[in-house]
Parts: sequence; structure tokens; C-alpha cells
Amino acid sequence: MAVDQPQSSSATGRRFKVGSNVVISVALVAGIVVVMQMLFFSTTLRMDMSTSGVNSLSEGSEKLLKGLTSNVRLTSLYFETELEEEDQPRYRRAVQDLIEIYQASNRGKIVAEWINPIKDQEKVRKLIERLRDKSEFKATIEKYNERIDKFKRDILPQLVTLVQDEANRIQATQVGLAAGATATDSQQILRRVASFFQQLQQELEATGQRIDVATSADSPLLASVKLELENLYTSLSKSLKDVAGFAAGQSAALTSLTPEESEILLGAGNRYAAIVASLEAEQSAMEALEPLEIDALLRKLVPTSNSLVIETDDEALVLDFGDIWPSMNPQLGAKARFQERAFKGEQELTAAIVRATNKEQTAIVFVRFGGPPLLVGGMMRGQPGAPYAQMKEHLEDINFAVSEWDVKASKTPPTIDPSPTRTIYVVFKPTPPQQGQFGQPSQEPPFGDPEKQAVLGAIGDNGRALFVTGWAPGPFGPVPSTYEYNDYLNETWGVSVDTSSLIIETTSIAPGRYAVTRQDFNAMSDLDVHEHAIMSGASARNLTLPSCAPLEVSASLPEGVTIDKLITQPARDGVWGIKNIQAYADQMRDQEFLSKVDTDLEGPFDLAVCGVNGEAKVVIVSAIHFALDSVAFARQMSLGPQGFVLRSVNPGNVSLFVNAMHWLNDNEEYMSLGQPIESGVLQIASKSTETMVQVLTIFVWPFMVLCCGGVVWWVRRR
Repeated sequence: MAVDQPQSSSATGRRFKVGSNVVISVALVAGIVVVMQMLFFSTTLRMDMSTSGVNSLSEGSEKLLKGLTSNVRLTSLYFETELEEEDQPRYRRAVQDLIEIYQASNRGKIVAEWINPIKDQEKVRKLIERLRDKSEFKATIEKYNERIDKFKRDILPQLVTLVQDEANRIQATQVGLAAGATATDSQQILRRVASFFQQLQQELEATGQRIDVATSADSPLLASVKLELENLYTSLSKSLKDVAGFAAGQSAALTSLTPEESEILLGAGNRYAAIVASLEAEQSAMEALEPLEIDALLRKLVPTSNSLVIETDDEALVLDFGDIWPSMNPQLGAKARFQERAFKGEQELTAAIVRATNKEQTAIVFVRFGGPPLLVGGMMRGQPGAPYAQMKEHLEDINFAVSEWDVKASKTPPTIDPSPTRTIYVVFKPTPPQQGQFGQPSQEPPFGDPEKQAVLGAIGDNGRALFVTGWAPGPFGPVPSTYEYNDYLNETWGVSVDTSSLIIETTSIAPGRYAVTRQDFNAMSDLDVHEHAIMSGASARNLTLPSCAPLEVSASLPEGVTIDKLITQPARDGVWGIKNIQAYADQMRDQEFLSKVDTDLEGPFDLAVCGVNGEAKVVIVSAIHFALDSVAFARQMSLGPQGFVLRSVNPGNVSLFVNAMHWLNDNEEYMSLGQPIESGVLQIASKSTETMVQVLTIFVWPFMVLCCGGVVWWVRRR
């Protein structure tokens, strides 16, 4: 027995050591895992393995979110039911992932919430209460409530008193009238007046009940109450005037009136005057109320709308389903399925955050001389749409106020309300007057010095402007036109436009012989993009510049002027600037190929530059159609892993225009916000990326497990 005791004690000790080692090892591994989870949770390190970029944000969005000074709350109202269509979970998941990425970018300022509006009705009610309490909407709501309270407190009691008083007066004239006796003419007239006031009493009771119901709802229908009261005030004031006129006219026609009847009929106008004045004053006050933006916002929050709410402490915006998931085929519209929709989540959400957090607004004025409207058109069937309507909508989405100025119609810039903090002018080449019949000169005055001075005066010495120029045909066929602002650009900025040369791209088929192999031979797409903030962003290099004329930067710039090049067409075989289009037309007719003419220009050609002189800034792009909707927002079908999809052809054109506006507005941090995502489908970007995923799955994670096992072994062997 004495020998066995040490063996038992030794076994117990070994078991204790082994157990302790296991506990320590488990605790150590658990601690490592916890620390790693906390580390990765607190960082924004992410790897985007999708072609559509749905798992990452653009550099501009990242900068914006990290620099937020306002609190932002993102609330997803993407519904979930047992009867939902198969695409709904895909929409919901993509938006949820997007919101999580935004929240991870700045957890101190961005809060995310997910509400199922079909089941979480209490959360929806609290959301609506929170929205209505925003200062952006509260002031207008209070004005509506003031007018409604005015009706309940003052107008309605006056009307009730009037109805009762008139009924009592008329009733007094009927006292003593025997039952079945024939009423006199005056008594019949008074009965008609009494019938009107009886109907008015019923109408007032019904109106009061409807207003009480509308204003006591969880979401008061203030806009409908406004319309109800406007209609009531209009009809009542007219009816009271008509009754007074009718009574006075009948009184004059009757000869057998008692003094009481005469007082009722002749005095109606005076008795009604005060209440009519009150009704008309209230009607004017109701009409002066601003549109109730909160009602328009709440209409987007129906349970199945798939809306996304963006809130700051003071205001709120709503992105509806169509904003984030537009159909790539306009003919399909709401019937488009998941595969047939683009995913514009980041682009729209970042733009909404800019609008919600940036109180100052800059105006952009598109300046033209004559020609059709640039921003609004196609109102009537068969009319062409406005050439810059999509660009206008895009600019307004990112918090610019956009308007148009036709210098031919007015030499004064448009008045913008509310007054912007800055105005940027986008100056287009003036449209020449249309020729008269049979080639006769136009009777319309052309663009001249007064119009030019009006535009330059509006820009001012410290102004900001984008000049859209390039090659354009003159009034006599292929002879190029001149550029009306060339003197100003040369004298002020040291830059001139050689409008006599059209840059073309051809294909070499033999030494000295070239062929035109594509229809858009005058559109430059293989371009050199210089390092500049305006050209930042992933899509900046994917652009096309049509109808280009070379820019010439003076070797001796005006005092204080600094010019930076943005885009250059490099020297390449087959690319040159032609001066005589007719000569090349003759070549194609006679020999079916082109040969360079001695007077033509060889590259490289500068096509876009920007300049600074003190507070003044300018951007000059010598591609006259580069920002047209048909060019900047052009799409084409392409075949991907999920089938045919529509993709942007020239996203860099949009980036060039929008980034130029931000640069001119001194807001470089807003450049390249969002990215042109064309599909909501998650796709592995490349074979190498797919291999990386396989390596992580097959080797890296198992290796980490082996490392943890090694730690356990090392601890136990001690």
C-alpha cells in the first residue's frame, strides 16, 4: 500500500497538468480568435472580388464617408415575406451588403437599421414620427397646422354662427304663417335662402369630420386637408356673394316686403362681408404654403416599395427601388427581373448623403445662343428629347442646381432661387441662325459682341466656367466654323482652339495609304489621360471625345495663369488633323483610300486643359459633343457569365464633366463619387481571383488550424 500511494499521486498530477494545458491552449486559441475578430471588425480592410464592385466603395465615396461631420442613419425597408418572388432576397441581400460597407467605413457617424415594413409596423411608425420631426420638414408642417388651427378656431365658428343667425332671422319671418297657407313670393325666396344655409351646415359638419380624421391619423394627411380647405374657401366665398346678390336683386323686384324681410334680403351683403373677407384671406394663405415635402417622402414608404431612407439630424431623403435598381431595358420598366436591372446602389446612396449633409448648393448654368433647349424637351409626342436631360438629372442628384440660359432670348442670366453659393457656367458654341429660303441670308441677328460680353460679364474676373468647344461645320458645307470665344480664351488663359482642323482616326492599309474602317472615325478613344484630380477615378480613362479640334497652349501664358493638361491624343500612325474635308471626300471617290495632305497636322494633340488664375478657374474641352446624353450615357449590349447585359460605353465622359464641376467648385473630395455599376450579379472578376479564393480555402485556413494545433502540442509537451 505504501508503494502504490506515490503512483496514484503522480497520475493525478499528470491529469491535472494535461487538463490545465488543454484549458490554457483553448483559452489561448480563443483569445487569438477574439483579438483577430476585433481587429478585423475595427478596420475597413476589404477585398473586392466582383467585377461589378458590389463589395467595395470608390475612393471618392470612402473619402466622403470618413470625413463626415454629420450623423447619418441608413434604414433599409426591403420587405420579406413567405410569398415573395425569388428575386426579392437578391435585392435585399445586395442592399444589406452595401449598407454594411457604408457603416464599416465610419462607424462613429453612420448607423444602419433594417426594418421589414410588412411585419415591423411599430418600427415603421417610429420611423415616420422621426421623419416628421426633422427640422427640414417641421417648419412647413407647423405652417400647415397653423392654417388648420385657424380654420378650427376662427373660421369654422364664424361660419357656424352665420348659419345659425341667418336661420333664426328667416325663421322669425315664418312665425304666424298658417299651416297649408300659400307662401308669398318673398317667403318663397327666404325659404330658398334658408335651404342654402341648411346645406351649408351639413357641408361644414362633414368637412370638420374629415379634417379631424385626417389630422388625427398616425401620419396626418396635411396635403389633403389643404386641398379640402382651399376648395371650401373658394366655393363658400363665391356662394355667399351669389346669395347676397340674389337676395338684393329679388328684394328690388318685390313690392310686398315686410320690414323684416327687407332687412334680411337687402342687408345680406353687409352681414356676409366680414366672413367673405376672412375666407378669401385664408384661401390666399393656403395657396401660399410651400409643397409639403414630407408627404411626397412618406408616399415612397409603402410596405412593398423596397425603399432606402437616408437621415441626418435635420433632414431625410428616400431612395426608391427604381433609383437603386433601374431597368436596363426601358421597355421592360417595372417588369424587369434581377438580371435585367443595373445596381446603382453606391452611386445613388453616396449622392443622397452628399445632398443630405451639404447645406450649400452650387448652381450650374448651361449657356447657349439659339437652337433647341438643352435641358428640357420632348414634352409633346414626336418631339425630340433634350440633349442634356440625363446630365441635368445626374447633376441634380449630386446636389447641383441646374438651369439654362439662352443668351439670344435674354442677355441677363436666369435668377436662381434659393440663391446659390456659387454659379458655374457651362458655355457651348453659339448656334448660327438658320439660313433663309433658297440659300438667302438669315433674317435673325447672329451671335455678336453684346452677347459675348453678356456671357463673359456673368462669369466675371473670378468666375468658374467650362467651355465646350471643338470642330463644327460652318454654314457652307464642310468648311469649318470659327470659335466665337477664341479671343477671350487666348487673351485671358493663353489657350486657343484650332477649329480649322478635325482630328480623325484611320487604319493603315499600305505605306502612305489609309482607310476609314468605322463610322465614328472622328471620335477619339485611345487617349492619354494626365495626372490631375479631374481625371481621377477608375472610369476616367474609358472615354470617347468626338469632333475634336486641337488646343494650342501658348508658350508664354498671361501673368498669373497656370495651365494643366488633362487629355492628349498621342501621335499615332493613322491619326492626324485634317483641314480640307472636301479634298478627302474627293480622294475616297477617286481612289478609295486616303493619303495625308501636306497642310494636315501631326499629333500629339491636346484636347482638354484646365487653368487657374487666383480665384478664377476654367476648364476647356475641345470635343463639342462629349457631354451629350447620347454619348456620355451611351450603353451597349455585352455578353457576360449571366447572359447579355447593358454596359456603359463611355463612363469617363460622365466623370470628366462631373469632376470638372467639382473641381471648379473647389470640392475635389466629391470627385468620382460612386462608380458605374452595371449589374447586381456577383461575379468572380478573373481566373486569378478565383485561384486566390481556392488557395485561401484549401491551404491558408487549414494551415492556420495546424498552427493552432502546433501551439497546443508545444504547450502540452512542456
